[in-house]
Amino acid sequence: MVTLLGMLAYSASGQNLVPNGDFEMYTSCPGSFSRNPTEFRLPSWRALTSGSPDYFNACSEGEAAVPYNWAGVSDAYQGRGYAGIYTFLSLKEYREYLHCKLTEPLVRDSLYRIEFRYKLSSYSKYSIDRIAVLVSDSLATVSGDGRLKISPTLAFVKDSALTPETGSWEEAVGEFRAAGGEQFLTIGNFDKDSETKRYYIRFRPAQEPMLADAAYYYIDDVRLLPLFQDGDKTEPPTVLTDAEPRLNTAYVLNNIQFAFNSHELLPGSYSELNYVVRHMRRNPRLKLRLSGHTDDVGDPSYNMELSLRRARSVAAYLVTQGIDVNRIVTRGYGETMPVVSGASAEDRRLNRRVEIEFFM
Repeated sequence: MVTLLGMLAYSASGQNLVPNGDFEMYTSCPGSFSRNPTEFRLPSWRALTSGSPDYFNACSEGEAAVPYNWAGVSDAYQGRGYAGIYTFLSLKEYREYLHCKLTEPLVRDSLYRIEFRYKLSSYSKYSIDRIAVLVSDSLATVSGDGRLKISPTLAFVKDSALTPETGSWEEAVGEFRAAGGEQFLTIGNFDKDSETKRYYIRFRPAQEPMLADAAYYYIDDVRLLPLFQDGDKTEPPTVLTDAEPRLNTAYVLNNIQFAFNSHELLPGSYSELNYVVRHMRRNPRLKLRLSGHTDDVGDPSYNMELSLRRARSVAAYLVTQGIDVNRIVTRGYGETMPVVSGASAEDRRLNRRVEIEFFM
């Protein structure tokens, strides 16, 4: 089953539960990078480990200015400020995490949308293929500067560590259902170095010694939005018909099939996917975002990988039909973004899917 248009057609009009998510509020203008967590001073945000994030703002006249700073050259995604974290260091498994307390606890079984922008700093010699967010009910300061050994709520994993979007402001967007009571949000790379794909940017000048063996990303415009009103119920996306599909509208293709516990796409799926092919041919400026999803049966890490492989299988078929691979982006979300709650066979059938989002 494939869903056309990955982000479901819910209204994200609720209040942002992330305080100072645009990083515009500050207590003092930053002068340089943070040498330890106590130097990272930003209202509502803190370092979670001894690895210290950094703050950048156009008010600065030093190494933490915008757009020119010690880590690279970049305007903010919006406004005047953004934060920065190390997500990979080739010399040791070093990590930095951005951490904040939400403005209110999350409501049990309710659907929420997380979105933020991230950008590889222009002086980083490495890029990586992933970034993630954890939403938790409690999380105390952790000693050391290594990886947090916790499974994130949503992981955003790309096909490659270097893509055409690398070096621009990229968007991380996902939905999840709250267990209830979560009140903290943490952004960073939670995966081992052995699981993190990385790319050494050979021909980029090593202008900053601290980034010669690192992937360092700017973070901006962090949002956590409730996708419900009191009494609302989550409904599965609409079934795709012969009508022209619209942007930013969710559809379901009913006949996309995979071999059991496999990413092998079965021939019965081709007729429905050929409709997608025809639409892409008629609209050569359109691009696709394919997002794989599983049900909650099995190991979460395995499900995450299986969901990505299934999305890639759909992409591979579209490429065989003449769709340029550069028009397709694939993601895997495992069991983290169900469209319905519950553990019945029908609930799980609805949650096993690949979603497709048309975008320009």
